[in-house]
Amino acid sequence: MVSSRKLQYADRVALQQADQAIRKDVLRALVEVITNCNDSYSRLEHRGQQVSGDIIIEVQRRHKNSVIRVRDHAEGMNDARMDKVVGTYGEATSGIKEDEHVRGMWGRGLKDAIFGLGHGSVHSIQDDHFYSSSLLLENGVPTFELENPTPATPELREKYGMPVGNGTEMEIIVSREDVKMPQYDSIRNYLQRHFELRPIMSNPARSIILRDINAQDRIRHEHLLSYRSPRGEKIIDETVQIEGFPVTAQLEVFRSNIQLSTRGEEGDYADAGLLVSSRGTVVSLTMLKFENDPYASFFYGSIACDYLHDLLKNDEPVLTATRDGINWTHPFAKALRTAVETRLEPIVLAEREHAIKDEQTKLDKRLRQKLHRALHELNTIATSELSEKRTYEDERTGQQIELPSAGIGFFPDRVFVQTGQLITLYLHAELPGTALPGTVAHVSSDNPEIHVETPRVVIQPLANDPKVGHARVKVEGRQVGSLGIVTAYLNGHRAQASVQVRSRRETISVPPSKARGSLFTDIRFDDRTDPRQRVYFDRITSTIVVATAAPSVRIYLDSQNRLDTTVQGQVLLAELITEAVCREIARRGVENGRFLAPEGGEADAIQSHFIRLQNRYAHLIHEYIVTHDK
Repeated sequence: MVSSRKLQYADRVALQQADQAIRKDVLRALVEVITNCNDSYSRLEHRGQQVSGDIIIEVQRRHKNSVIRVRDHAEGMNDARMDKVVGTYGEATSGIKEDEHVRGMWGRGLKDAIFGLGHGSVHSIQDDHFYSSSLLLENGVPTFELENPTPATPELREKYGMPVGNGTEMEIIVSREDVKMPQYDSIRNYLQRHFELRPIMSNPARSIILRDINAQDRIRHEHLLSYRSPRGEKIIDETVQIEGFPVTAQLEVFRSNIQLSTRGEEGDYADAGLLVSSRGTVVSLTMLKFENDPYASFFYGSIACDYLHDLLKNDEPVLTATRDGINWTHPFAKALRTAVETRLEPIVLAEREHAIKDEQTKLDKRLRQKLHRALHELNTIATSELSEKRTYEDERTGQQIELPSAGIGFFPDRVFVQTGQLITLYLHAELPGTALPGTVAHVSSDNPEIHVETPRVVIQPLANDPKVGHARVKVEGRQVGSLGIVTAYLNGHRAQASVQVRSRRETISVPPSKARGSLFTDIRFDDRTDPRQRVYFDRITSTIVVATAAPSVRIYLDSQNRLDTTVQGQVLLAELITEAVCREIARRGVENGRFLAPEGGEADAIQSHFIRLQNRYAHLIHEYIVTHDK
């Protein structure tokens, strides 16, 4: 037996609210449903109960009526609870009124998610009984249908993926023709980066699994979703007093060494900005008045203020009705904004001043001319030591590719990957010298935040050149700022590629002076680089970086923080460049097989060749750098 009635609205809202909240966006709908599951687990944890923390998301893309299912193994719902939670619009049902740590604030998220995309149903098991309800549009009228409870048979448990205990499955049929169903990879890449889901995605007590379901209802792909904050240094950790209110907020701000994507660029998926939270629930992502300031794009962090929870509990309009974040016209929000902006302004101004000073150094004509001449000579040295490359044509691009003497290499061998995205590296090998067609190469990364999706790849001949084999290696970037080396092993040979995870969509930028195949592209000075390492080679940008904050470097800087205006400074600069250049050539030579190295003794071989190269080229590098002219 099925009872049917008009969906109740609690005298507050209309059906158009679903469109305003969801905006025909599948990802926004998923945020609502996933946070409902998380709230259910949070309520159990609040009562001291152990939970599995599993949230299963299944996506079945169809030409029409695609299906989305989200399942948890939390509280479950009986018919009375389902009538209130699913069948009533606008009631406070999540637990916020009872001071539980939950996100639900309007009693509308589930309904908006379903009606914003089409129609759907909710199936639940509680205390060995099965409960089911549906949300439909009948002649334009939102309708709630509740079925009578039945025993939770093994067949029902298997059908809805709840073999034991309680749980709930929410199913949405994307039946609206004006809603576009994203590709599985897009859902995967963006869902874990949505600012409201970050605490859930990074919570070790939660396991968020995304599945791609084929037409036969079988799992085609499955991924464990997660989120890692960018790598950065904490620069503010302060309890902030809110003027006019007897409350405080905890402000934490981190600085990333690379620029982060902003809300203007990536909206809800931006890495820059401050997450505003109350009792562990994120309600906004903002950089306040610095939202569009490029010098603020290095900063991220959080504003934690539990007083927001109290305001919400008392139905204060401190959040926007369309769930776009804080309502900054609210008196408390205004005071909070002013207090935080006062702390942010000095660090943003300092970033701007540093950038202006750095740009002046970059534009110094005499210094640039000297460094460009030196780079030309340094690349001549590198070419003479690392030559004997074999050239083939890349069938994908028509460009010439060069295999090192070992007969195996990645092309390109240095890449950026945006966080949460996949990138393809192309592994090439000489046939039959290095490998035979069908040979398996094993691929790994030295950084867990740079994940190799294809640890085993098969070498196949190029269609236009059977003497060269290739394979596609897929890599995912998981944490902004992470740098790692991806290594492929093949018949005793190996190839390496440098991968850095970026926040923005970027490609390797090559200075105009860089000649084809050059190893060294620039020499730059950075007063924010870790001073414990005076000089290093940035493998991603092929740049020699001098840490001017290092104590033994800083004492030779002039009043304008220049290192090259005195003979002593030039000598030190020449020594630092020699160290970086010789060490990188030694490393490359050993890794690509140009320099001999016994198996297992690669580190000793690199050091040995480093010393040899220093003895051979140090005096030449000094001649390029130490010019005595100002």
